[in-house]
Amino acid sequence: MYGDMTPPSRDSEAMRVLATDTRERGVQLAAAVGTTWVSSAAAKYSQSLVDRSHDFSVAAQALDEAADALDAHVRSVEELKRAILAAEAFVSDRWHDATRLVGNVVESVESGVATVFHFFGAAVPDYLVHQAHDIVHTLPALPTPGSKDWLDALDTFHRRGW
Repeated sequence: MYGDMTPPSRDSEAMRVLATDTRERGVQLAAAVGTTWVSSAAAKYSQSLVDRSHDFSVAAQALDEAADALDAHVRSVEELKRAILAAEAFVSDRWHDATRLVGNVVESVESGVATVFHFFGAAVPDYLVHQAHDIVHTLPALPTPGSKDWLDALDTFHRRGW
């Protein structure tokens, strides 16, 4: 459900390159202030170079911050994708086990008193059969692969102690 994070990572790298270039240009402007020209016009010109140099530094800082934010977003999406995959594996395994049990369990009465469940000839504790029924009833179908709904399903499994 979540896309490839390569393009945003490339954008972040491009922003960092642009920030470095912008910062270097600001340094070049600041270096031009040391001219030997002396007059009020020269002072105004020098001040404008200092101001522009500062503007370049501010812009470079903003680009670095944007790249940092984009990197943080990429990391959080990748972390979410890993959590979804882990939830999908956990829930899917247990759900498939439950559906197999529900679909293949045979209920019989032994000794005229006790109900016994058999799964391919092996006795199965009734609490497992009831738990399997609860799982299948609560989650009748699995979420789409990669969907954030897997995290909700995992939360349900944990809350119910499955």
